[in-house]
Amino acid sequence: MANRASDDIQSTEENGRIALRLLCTTDLHGHVLPWDYTAGRRDCRVGLARLAPLIRAHRRRCANTLLFDNGDFLHGNPMADAESVRLAAGGAAPHAVAVAMNALGYDAGTLGNHEFNRGLELLRRVLDQLAHPVTSANLRGLDAFPLAPSGLLLRRRLRDAAGRERLLRIGVLGLAPPQCVEWDRRWLAGRVGARDIVAAARARAGALRQRGADLVVALAHSGLGPEAPAPPCAENAGRALAALPGIDALFLGHSHELHPAPGEDGLLHGTPVSQAGRFGSHLGVIDLGLARDATGRWHVAHARSRSEAPGPASAQVHRELVAASARQPHLRMLEQLRRPVGRSRVPIDSHFALVAPDASLQLLCDAWRRSATSLLAGRAEAMLPLLTVAAPFRSGGHGGARHFLSLPAGPVTERHLRALQPHPDQLCLSVVDGAALAGWLEQGARLFRRLLPGSRDQALIDPSMPPYGFDVIDGLTWRIDPTRPIGARIDDLRHAGRVVAPDDRFVVAVSSHRLSGTGPLARALRQGQIPVPAQPLHAALRAHLAAGPVAPRPRRSWRFAALPGTAAWFEAPDAARRTVSRVAARGIAPLAPARDGLLRFELRLGPQDAARPIDFAPRLGYGGCAMTRTPRCPAAMTP
Repeated sequence: MANRASDDIQSTEENGRIALRLLCTTDLHGHVLPWDYTAGRRDCRVGLARLAPLIRAHRRRCANTLLFDNGDFLHGNPMADAESVRLAAGGAAPHAVAVAMNALGYDAGTLGNHEFNRGLELLRRVLDQLAHPVTSANLRGLDAFPLAPSGLLLRRRLRDAAGRERLLRIGVLGLAPPQCVEWDRRWLAGRVGARDIVAAARARAGALRQRGADLVVALAHSGLGPEAPAPPCAENAGRALAALPGIDALFLGHSHELHPAPGEDGLLHGTPVSQAGRFGSHLGVIDLGLARDATGRWHVAHARSRSEAPGPASAQVHRELVAASARQPHLRMLEQLRRPVGRSRVPIDSHFALVAPDASLQLLCDAWRRSATSLLAGRAEAMLPLLTVAAPFRSGGHGGARHFLSLPAGPVTERHLRALQPHPDQLCLSVVDGAALAGWLEQGARLFRRLLPGSRDQALIDPSMPPYGFDVIDGLTWRIDPTRPIGARIDDLRHAGRVVAPDDRFVVAVSSHRLSGTGPLARALRQGQIPVPAQPLHAALRAHLAAGPVAPRPRRSWRFAALPGTAAWFEAPDAARRTVSRVAARGIAPLAPARDGLLRFELRLGPQDAARPIDFAPRLGYGGCAMTRTPRCPAAMTP
């Protein structure tokens, strides 16, 4: 019905007016095909090839149609990442994602933060392979590397309601989170500079107008952001951007959300805004009715936006696009993912990773510990206790994601390994103190809503918080009280049964992703980083699995505070009903079916057993006593 209503723009326009349709993909993350590589099955909810028939249908219905991409198109999918590795190694064939995008005939695009994950040289090669121009208004090259033009002026001949051709100059500007310079600082430090996203948009929109742009389209790889009076941030600057003068249409991304909600017109501060989810789940659509004023200048007479998913009747894929760009890389990736890398004596799942210690995270921590111990051999920091950190990537997701891990006992393949650790990050070692660890855990505890003591029907998980921010630090024990305000939820933080003091010192083995942020934790990790050889996380996990059969048993590292009479609910797949007996926590019971095929569980926060001190004997590789400068531990030393 929405399509029919939007198509009526053409029929209702007066003579001389123009109906213009703008389409946009965002956060494809290399998803060309409707396939989930880590689950090993077709996924009819994702894939650029799945959007292709919808794009083609829009072009048939509206003669004046432009197609854009809003960034994060290149990395984040096993097949796309493998294509980048092939290209970086000197492969001659174009990147499969570039071939697919060329087949669809994009008009322009911009850069997201993940375009930089494998370095500037690779990015330059892919940009050269794209048939459409790419712009970035707030990122600029600081050396000889040409990044992207700060704005584009597209000249398009459009047909008005009477069928006459009209030449319009369409300005396009692209924006990315300036934090990406820090997130990928190993590639970008000293080579790429960043400007405030709102200031850059204001300046570039004005410059495009001065160059003669009839209208300006902003491709902002940024989320919508909070309602006022909360201040906007560069990762969620959408509301602030929509309020800027000079921007006629705004596409958002990065946060993997959808905007507008069904039935809404999508206008913010009078500007049409659209955000199209993730992985090709939706297509952003903005319809503009253009008219001329008394001076002959074009302006937007009316507008509306939506995010649109292919319906059941149009869920087929673009077969030619699949054959041209992705068939061979897809088959190569399937063959690679079938290779065995180890064996597990026990089933491993992540159904309850956000409510109790979890076997899948324990397996990762054990693997990081094995590699970190080897990397520390012969170094003074080896005298410090070693902690390992893992994050739950497949425990429900946010922004519409519903991913869980479920591995049966038996052979572990490369596909299982990628499901356990989806991102190609590096293992890093840093020295941190007890104060940083307490702040780290407080940051993760933001995942939980503030609970009302004595209440039972309340949600436990805040869906706006990504679960991969809930790091588990193996080697410590701690308690979380979700009835307390954010920032004061962690207590009883101990190492080897002993309370952790703010100046106690530890070595942590952690993903390079945690060192790439802009907050105090990332700065502390970078400041204490130990210079060791690069160790890819995939390689560390592969080596651990190859060393012999694994049987990870989650240690009772963390627990919720005892809150008699208090309960909260969370969602997990129906299969979790059969695995609840393996959870290292009491008081979990199924309640009722929930949306998207999930099951609602209740977590009763009554009295629970205290966590047992973790044995830190050398045979388990947990190191010695925490080092401190205080006389409270006379035997301690400071390396």
